[in-house]
Amino acid sequence: MITYRKWAAWLLLACLLFTTVAPMGSSTAQAASPSDPFTWDNANVYFVMTDRFYDGNSSNNNSYGRPTTDASGSQIGTFHGGDIKGLTKKLQEGYFSKLGTNAIWITAPYEQVHGFVGGGSGGDFAHYAYHGYYALDYTSMDKNMGTVEEMREFVDQAHAKGIRVVLDVVMNHPGYSTLKDMEEYNFGKRLNGLNSSWKPASGQTWHSYHDNIDYTDSQAWAGWWSGGWVRAGIGGYPAGGNSDLTLTLSGLPDFRTEVTTNQGLAPVLQTKWNKEGNSNAWVIPAASSLRKDLGISPTDYNIRWLSAWVEEFGIDGFRVDTAKHVDQFRWKQLKNEANTALQKWRQNNPTKAGANWKDSFWMTGEVWGQGVSRNSYYDNGFDSLINFSFQDSNLTDLEGLFSNYASKINTDPGFNVLSYISSHDTKLYDRNALFQAGTALLLAPGGIQTYYGDESARPFGATGSDAQQGTRSDMNWSSTNADLLAHWQKLGQFRYNHPSIGAGAHKQLASAPYTFSRTYNNAAKGINDSVVIATGASGSTAVTVSPVFADGTSVRDAYTGATTVVSGGKTTFTAGSRGVILIEQAGPVSTEPAVSASPAGGSFTTDGVKVTLSASNSTVNRYTVNGTTPTASTGTAFASGDAITIGSGLAVGQSVTLKLFAGSGDKSATASYTFTRAEQPAEPTGLTIHFKKPADWSTPQLYYYETTPVVTGPSWASAPAMTDEGDGWYRYTIPAVTSARVIFKDATHQLPGASQPGLLRSKEGWYDGTTWYDQKPAAAAQQVTFKVTVPSNTTASDTVYVASSLNNWNPADASSQLTRQSDGTYTLTLTPPPGTAISYKLTRGSWNSVETAANGTDITNRTYTVATGSQTVNATVARWKDR
Repeated sequence: MITYRKWAAWLLLACLLFTTVAPMGSSTAQAASPSDPFTWDNANVYFVMTDRFYDGNSSNNNSYGRPTTDASGSQIGTFHGGDIKGLTKKLQEGYFSKLGTNAIWITAPYEQVHGFVGGGSGGDFAHYAYHGYYALDYTSMDKNMGTVEEMREFVDQAHAKGIRVVLDVVMNHPGYSTLKDMEEYNFGKRLNGLNSSWKPASGQTWHSYHDNIDYTDSQAWAGWWSGGWVRAGIGGYPAGGNSDLTLTLSGLPDFRTEVTTNQGLAPVLQTKWNKEGNSNAWVIPAASSLRKDLGISPTDYNIRWLSAWVEEFGIDGFRVDTAKHVDQFRWKQLKNEANTALQKWRQNNPTKAGANWKDSFWMTGEVWGQGVSRNSYYDNGFDSLINFSFQDSNLTDLEGLFSNYASKINTDPGFNVLSYISSHDTKLYDRNALFQAGTALLLAPGGIQTYYGDESARPFGATGSDAQQGTRSDMNWSSTNADLLAHWQKLGQFRYNHPSIGAGAHKQLASAPYTFSRTYNNAAKGINDSVVIATGASGSTAVTVSPVFADGTSVRDAYTGATTVVSGGKTTFTAGSRGVILIEQAGPVSTEPAVSASPAGGSFTTDGVKVTLSASNSTVNRYTVNGTTPTASTGTAFASGDAITIGSGLAVGQSVTLKLFAGSGDKSATASYTFTRAEQPAEPTGLTIHFKKPADWSTPQLYYYETTPVVTGPSWASAPAMTDEGDGWYRYTIPAVTSARVIFKDATHQLPGASQPGLLRSKEGWYDGTTWYDQKPAAAAQQVTFKVTVPSNTTASDTVYVASSLNNWNPADASSQLTRQSDGTYTLTLTPPPGTAISYKLTRGSWNSVETAANGTDITNRTYTVATGSQTVNATVARWKDR
């Protein structure tokens, strides 16, 4: 059920004149329109890697001499031809509208470095900037992506279909230095005739060209970005630091975002712009006046250049890459300048679609490992952050997931997240589980992100020695899973038409089948929207819809298109093949008064409960809490959206009833909600985490986030040290929480790894690196086999022993005697617990016949720390002391 006040009269007339027109709010497969309701709180963002999506203009495929296949025959890291023109074509075909997309996030279209760098840890492919994360020039379109006019056409077409456009932006770093750019813009020092046509010879990898570059010559490198602009650790440039804000991430040059003074124009850009001029088919017109020395700091340039895209095209939002590696005040500055630019575009283009939209510029960002928790980024420009935890959540426990998310997200108007199941930086979700994952994602509270091809089962691609490359395969247009696509389209269109799904209050109505409601009232937008959804249904299914839909209401299952009338608080539908029933009001949108409260009754534990009152299609609104019934002339007046506090002073077990009235003329609506004071739950004392320190770690630290209740966690650098409790175990108690995601770390290690979310724990636990235990596990013995190679003058009659810290350094301990093998080596298997540190030497039964160095001098004790699992310790005796 969805109400839009400003269209109510038009809709009533339309329903009278054109009885075949689908009512507003119906999820019949309809194209999105710019007048449809929109809130970023219900965002359905389609993230598309432009180069891998669709080739709309093949003439730009090899811009700047970029090959489609590299010299070793690989296409893993090359440009594949996808471009802005291809996105426009799919817009025109209705592909995104059919998915219910209301925002498209595209990879950065600004100009990238022209050449390659070595790809993967093995250098087994040439890696070009097809993904948009290796910027060269923020003021110009990358020619592989298209022209300024093609970009303008894309944004205008998206706006005409009610779809916002979000650009991926990077302010942490520009791109690497490539041979092509060094050659073209005359910076760096290449040796031995090295040029941009280089390719690996036999025995070389795509990393090997570095062998012929002199990175120490500061004069040669002065023509690149300059040390005032970036940290790079080469001649004339400061080195990166150890903090999030100063490190050179993946070896990329790091913009010095903390610098607030003029450092001059970056030399590489001065050279480039002198060659190009300021006007061509690719230079952004709004940025043409910014292609000169403006006397401002490096990051001030970046912010002005990025804001120029907003002013020129009407870009609606940014997705910020590597947000935690940039000073947060810069993000607030970017948000403010981009918002000003958006308002300027709307004023300058009053006849274009999107010019009358009222929402402010929107920003979401990547803070690696972020879950569903609020932090300081939300106070520094961000409306949302990408939610890394959804991908690894239990997507079969929908109530646990939905109720948790709704309680955290939709009770705080200044907080939201962007959840996903697949990502270009982590992994693709199981391709065999995309029906259930799609249901969970598309019905999730808060904003959601569809990664291109999740709706079509796009397969993992060639990846080489970089595990993430395969997540960026070409869109599978010729092998789309039609059933899966239809499922995502139905859910996506339903979400598009009902902002309550992402933004509304969540309430479970039944457990079999699992049934829940979402309700959303936004007086400022004139929206009053309610839906009921059931999952896990089969065959003819009675679904509880009360109190959302009253008896006699005509309702529709948007999944199958069937309609029925509510009776006895239930509806009966025959579930579709995927067991999802999507219930919305059918027929003309109601213009009757409606009134509600959030929360809708229930228990509370504090001294009073804050309740938000909502009313629509009414001229008089009243409430009471004294037992009387409000009318048009009695009770306390309120405006829709007002918040009141009731129940103060009640003892545990006592209740208060809130009664509501909303009226217009001779029509009215009433509602009643009872709130009961409950016992205050005991304050959590804390969550204790124990960790078995690996042998090669220093003292471990515990980084934690996404806590319940929400507390301010540490920064990555300030993660608290854990306390040594003996036997290799360390502990830390996170104060005042009952659950949290945790990551164990020291100066050089972390567990889980850098591309993984933290481990979720809701009770005290012991973690040994692979398994959680509810109580301290007994130290399990491990098989450690010593295999010793002895000098050739060792005879078969000699006995060899391990004298060690395990046997009080007994040089002839019978339990530590090794066994001679057929190949002449000696072996001994022991079973000490993991973490045991062993010091030892090898003897022939006496300290007079202990091992020595080859020249006969004494050697220091050998050492070994026992790991987990079976292991072999190889040792070679150079010489016996007596021989």
